Amino acid sequence: MKPALPPRLPLGLACAAALSMTTALATGAWAAGMVNVDQKGLAFSAPALTVKKGVVLNFSNSDTTSHNILITGAGVSLNSGLQQPGVSFKAPMVKPGTYQVMCGIHPKMKMTVTVN
Repeated sequence: MKPALPPRLPLGLACAAALSMTTALATGAWAAGMVNVDQKGLAFSAPALTVKKGVVLNFSNSDTTSHNILITGAGVSLNSGLQQPGVSFKAPMVKPGTYQVMCGIHPKMKMTVTVN
């Protein structure tokens, strides 16, 4: 007896699921996992994110200049050091609270991260 294969999703349903996951990533409303934040044009890709405890924020430098990610709040202080173009910095968000994120080189680059 052959093992049963999992049912296939109709194309429309599969597309809807993919769109839902893309929307969750873009808004930052994603369960434990990784959320990408891009840096381009001397700005973060989102001014604010809400994520669940345990999420890792992946800050990708798609800019043509270096950055320095500073994350502060809820008794936490993280510093990426000099982040060259094309380099990513991963920050695990393990403590609930509100965090301010900014670039130490470009202080107008700011965002807020809320961890639930």
